[in-house]
Amino acid sequence: MKGTETGKDKVKKICDILRRETLEPAKHEVEEMIHVAREQASEIIANARADAEKLKEEARQEIERQRNVFQSSLRQACKQALEALKQSIEEKLFNQELAGLITKHTQDPKVIAQLITAVVSAIEKEGVEASLSIYVPAAVPARSVNALLAREILEKLKEKSVLVGPLTGGIEVKLHKENITIDISDAALKELVANYIRKDFREMIFSAYA
Repeated sequence: MKGTETGKDKVKKICDILRRETLEPAKHEVEEMIHVAREQASEIIANARADAEKLKEEARQEIERQRNVFQSSLRQACKQALEALKQSIEEKLFNQELAGLITKHTQDPKVIAQLITAVVSAIEKEGVEASLSIYVPAAVPARSVNALLAREILEKLKEKSVLVGPLTGGIEVKLHKENITIDISDAALKELVANYIRKDFREMIFSAYA
């Protein structure tokens, strides 16, 4: 049977042997390389996705941090601006108006005469024998105030008349023997009144923005 084997058959056998010994192992090796490459590619893609998610999360956290810093800075700036506005309103609406109101009334000769009478009466009531000088604003003629004072009040004054001083409103009383000055000027009255009503003013005006 062997002797009947043709050259074609021999060539086929040789090709089969070559295929089994060289081509098929090479094919398996290539398939293994492709499998490993696919696994590596999958791992690389998974790692890349994980890195991308990590970077995305870090970016989100940084944006959130910056947003919180911005909002905190904005709130602080708004708070400071509101407080500055309150102070500006208080200065213009409260302090200036109060000062103007007190100055206006304490330049009224009748009010000045009432203040002088009250002070002199209080000093007399305490039994203090005092040599007094009383100063009134330059904007108010001394004779206008004298005309409104009782004679016994004028008699208690050292000069028998009020004096003109550097006040814009109110009076200053000097007790020469005791070397004491009683300040009832418009500035002193404004400070006194403001200390009592500033809190009420702020609550009334700014309570809605507290």
